[in-house]
Amino acid sequence: MGEWFMLTRGTVSTGYRVGRITMCGFTGFIDRSDRINDPNAALRAMSAMIAHRGPDGEGSYFEPRFGLGLAHRRLAILDRSQAAAQPMVSPSGRWVIAYNGEIWNHQEIRQELLASGVRVGPSTGDTATLAALLDARGVEAALPDIDGMFAFAALDLHERVLWLVRDRFGVKPCFWGHADDGRGAPVFVFGSELRALAACPVFRNRVSPMAIASVLGSLSVRGTRTIYEGVHALRPGHALCVDLSTGRVNERQWYSVRTAAAAARAQGFHGDRAEMVRAFDGLLESAVRRRLMSDVPFGAFLSGGIDSSLVVAAMRHAGVAPLRTFTVGFEHAEYDERAHARAVAKALGTDHHEVMINDADLVSLVEDSIGCFDAPFADSSAIPTLAVSRFARQSVGVVLTGDGGDEFFGGYERHLRGFTLSRWIRSVPLFARRRMADAIEMLHGDTWDRALRPIEGVLPSALRRTQRGRLMHKAAISMRAAGDEELWRSFFAVWPEPASLIQRLPSDLWASTVARETRDMPRQFPDDPDGFFDELLLRDQTNYLPDDILTKLDRCSMECGLEARDPMLDTRLFDFAWRIPPAWRTDGTVGKLLLRESLQHRLPKELHGIAGRSKQGFGVPLRRWFDGPLAEWVDEVLSPKRLEAQGILDGKAAHAALVQARAGDEGAAQRAWTACVVSRWCEREGVDGERVARG
Repeated sequence: MGEWFMLTRGTVSTGYRVGRITMCGFTGFIDRSDRINDPNAALRAMSAMIAHRGPDGEGSYFEPRFGLGLAHRRLAILDRSQAAAQPMVSPSGRWVIAYNGEIWNHQEIRQELLASGVRVGPSTGDTATLAALLDARGVEAALPDIDGMFAFAALDLHERVLWLVRDRFGVKPCFWGHADDGRGAPVFVFGSELRALAACPVFRNRVSPMAIASVLGSLSVRGTRTIYEGVHALRPGHALCVDLSTGRVNERQWYSVRTAAAAARAQGFHGDRAEMVRAFDGLLESAVRRRLMSDVPFGAFLSGGIDSSLVVAAMRHAGVAPLRTFTVGFEHAEYDERAHARAVAKALGTDHHEVMINDADLVSLVEDSIGCFDAPFADSSAIPTLAVSRFARQSVGVVLTGDGGDEFFGGYERHLRGFTLSRWIRSVPLFARRRMADAIEMLHGDTWDRALRPIEGVLPSALRRTQRGRLMHKAAISMRAAGDEELWRSFFAVWPEPASLIQRLPSDLWASTVARETRDMPRQFPDDPDGFFDELLLRDQTNYLPDDILTKLDRCSMECGLEARDPMLDTRLFDFAWRIPPAWRTDGTVGKLLLRESLQHRLPKELHGIAGRSKQGFGVPLRRWFDGPLAEWVDEVLSPKRLEAQGILDGKAAHAALVQARAGDEGAAQRAWTACVVSRWCEREGVDGERVARG
């Protein structure tokens, strides 16, 4: 490839080639104390860690006055010419930007700028539009007008500040912090992935035990916390301004999910049910059309569930041809959704493709799914997501997904559980609920599955499916809640006391931190009888969505150079979801009522049953894998002797979860999996107990 990084002072240096289509990424540093001996080598090392995000080209920028280095890995979805290479200098010369994402309305913005006499660069892509927009308005005035998924770094040479910005819902990642080796002044580092920050020469930051506890308790690192001490996740809808003269950091919120939800709720929806369905249909089709801009082939993930089926139907209505759809299957029949996806694909006339996760290839796929994340990530649906992403990438460069529909319209089982239990816990004494929970937990998940099967027809819809026992045990955990906050925490309780599993984290510190963080979360609609249901959605939209769902999609799709777009995350659909009353989203037995009705209008009558199905998605048979194709792997990973030598997790407690899982406990299988992910991720990254900070 030659020497792509020819570092120049105050100018952009790029290397570019047209070829594979993949994601973008950026990274950089501000070294005000000249700690980095060779900025060129540092940028090269940091950029190499995100090479998978953009092998189509790379570029760098260095400004010696501020010790600021900026590197970019190139996306080539729109305008694949060299004119769109980054970092990009704005027409006025004031701004230097490195950008990751897509701006759906960039053509409209471009026309407005040109009409008002603003100069736009030669590239036809959205990066040039963004650069010109910053010339015209600056960061803070420009952001409300940008509709898209994005994160970017923007150097303002006039004001001598660096801006880091993240989109409204957190589709694209951005991290920042201080690299610290304990030998001198820390270096400010930033980028699209943590591994890029960790490649800075002075980065010796310790691993956070609180972050490990977050993974054990709720599958991923949540909030502003990251796996490294001293490094933070920029939250969705936030912008960070760094003064290059003083190093002072100022974080500002430019978009608030809660504020937008309250404004939409106050506006309300004026119309009957039929008008509501028509309004939703129009908004979804508009969102899909806006996401169809690309110079590469398109496709869609299709699980056979409601959200992905709606998106594919809207793509078909928009005239996408050929319309390629992709789904993943398992050798375990109860987790295999291929038949449903196949039926939808046939009805909509798509070019449908299926990939099987075979037992023989499972260990390799599991290892890859752990390794493609820059922090431990224990949502096991990452395994099939990675598999279907790799499979789709063989045919297309961009896929549309159904992510966001559950968070916006109340599609998760916990939403239904919260809708019911928040009322129930006020009327049933705590001691009675805990006795009921004890009774439920006396039976293993398999026993509940067998016991409920004969009466399936009269059960709530959430139990008319596989994993009934797992849902019963989840309900038992929630029954023990003394109030709304405990009820909310129960929905994410994988290890109820995760700190007890970590050798270097006092349990009282974890408990007090969790209590403080949840106590400080405001209730948006405290006087509404459905306020708890609304609060569940808001917390999913501000926490679970960016920290789990979108993290999973970004890392798994980007690992193989596939761009994933989410029409359900359109801001107009978000506002619409909050304009309609909760009763139009759920009746307490099923969620997404509006979306189900819309799907019935789009499918033939014989497939209307799909609209009545419970939440689907890419779930996995963890417990069965532990007894089958992953048996040797999990025995080795959770060996008490091995874990104790690693010095991070309590080996006896982790192995006990595996024993319970093999006895039929689905919840224990999830606990064992989180321990596997933490241990293997740390091993892969060379992290042992000595690298973990003391709590």
